[in-house]
Amino acid sequence: MHLLAIVAHPDDADIFCGGTLAKHADRGDTVTIAHMTRGEYGGFGETTESEVAATRETEAENAGAELNADAVSFLGFADGRITHTYENRVRIVNAIRQYDPDLILTHFRDDLHPDHKATARLVTDAYYMASIELFESEYDPCDPENVLFFGKPTSSFEPSLFVDISEYTDQKRRAIEQHESQIEFLTEHGGIDSEFDNLLDGIAAEDTVRGKRVGVGAAEGFATLHETAQEYLTVDR
Repeated sequence: MHLLAIVAHPDDADIFCGGTLAKHADRGDTVTIAHMTRGEYGGFGETTESEVAATRETEAENAGAELNADAVSFLGFADGRITHTYENRVRIVNAIRQYDPDLILTHFRDDLHPDHKATARLVTDAYYMASIELFESEYDPCDPENVLFFGKPTSSFEPSLFVDISEYTDQKRRAIEQHESQIEFLTEHGGIDSEFDNLLDGIAAEDTVRGKRVGVGAAEGFATLHETAQEYLTVDR
């Protein structure tokens, strides 16, 4: 099985689905993390966008290695400026066809961050178009099984599929810790990103709460585009 996580920024994959990716990598599945942007807005005023981007790219690569991902890539979109256009949809179709995954993991459509919302819509539309043979792009058509959406606690996101990550919480935490610049940035940012106060402990607490819903120590939750289940992933509610 090949899992492709398409995320807006470096650290999104680790925060929202790092345990799931680590679990599949441990099983021997192929794991790819594709970042829409290099996260160049995630810095302070004394640094340039290019400096921030270089730091965050390195952090993302280190985090991917911590999760044992097979590939970490960057799709070349501008942080804070992802838009839903036909041209951008084609770019995501190309990415999906290039990697030919079985499952795609991405953001839920209802999210405060505009990049997350735009990514969710682009990936959903591109997923539909990726299998259409007459849709011309750089790569051959492919037909992933499903899209799994992850969400933030500030949205209306309600998971219907839960992944038991009890044995992967430490690995997930180590992956998030690779984003050293962002732990500092989100702590200082406050306000809009106030849910990220005490980032590491907060994420662990959310995973524990989701785990209690399905009777395991920790879990990550997803909403599915199609109502199909992956037995290895799911826990009965």
